[in-house]
Amino acid sequence: MDLDDLRELADFMVEYDLAELAVKDTEHGRSVRMRRGVDVPQPPPAPAPAAPVEPSAVAPTDDGGDSEAELIRAPMVGTFYRSPRPGDDSFVEVGSSVSEGDVLCIVEAMKLMNHIEAEFPCEIAEILVDNAAAVEYGEPLFRVRRR
Repeated sequence: MDLDDLRELADFMVEYDLAELAVKDTEHGRSVRMRRGVDVPQPPPAPAPAAPVEPSAVAPTDDGGDSEAELIRAPMVGTFYRSPRPGDDSFVEVGSSVSEGDVLCIVEAMKLMNHIEAEFPCEIAEILVDNAAAVEYGEPLFRVRRR
C-alpha cells in the first residue's frame, strides 16, 4: 500500500466515523490497521442480533487450577460489556447458572454489538475482564464449570 491508499482509508474512516479499521489483502500478503481519536469507552447502543460463540472460544484451563473449569474466550477483538446498556443489570455474575444459548456478555466490534452466548449449560466461576475493557481475539473472558 502506498501513501495515497492510506490517505483513502483515512478519509473513509472519517466519512463513516470509524474509530478503527483493519484491512487484510491476502492476495498480496499485506495488512494495515488504523485507529483515530482517543479511546474513550462509549455506552453500547441497543444490542444487535446474537452471534454464537465459536467452538474454539471455549477451552480447558491451563493454569493448573480447577480441573473442572474451562475458559470462554473472546471470539473477536472488541470492547467487553457485562450488560446490555449502562446502568442495566449484568447478564451474569459469579455463581450464575446459565443454560445453553444464554447471553453471557457483549463484545462490541466496529460499532456492532455481538452477543456472546453459552454453548453449554454451566456455572460462572470467575469473570476475568472488567466492564468496558478492550479484549483481543482468544483472550479469556470467563472461567466456567459445566453442569
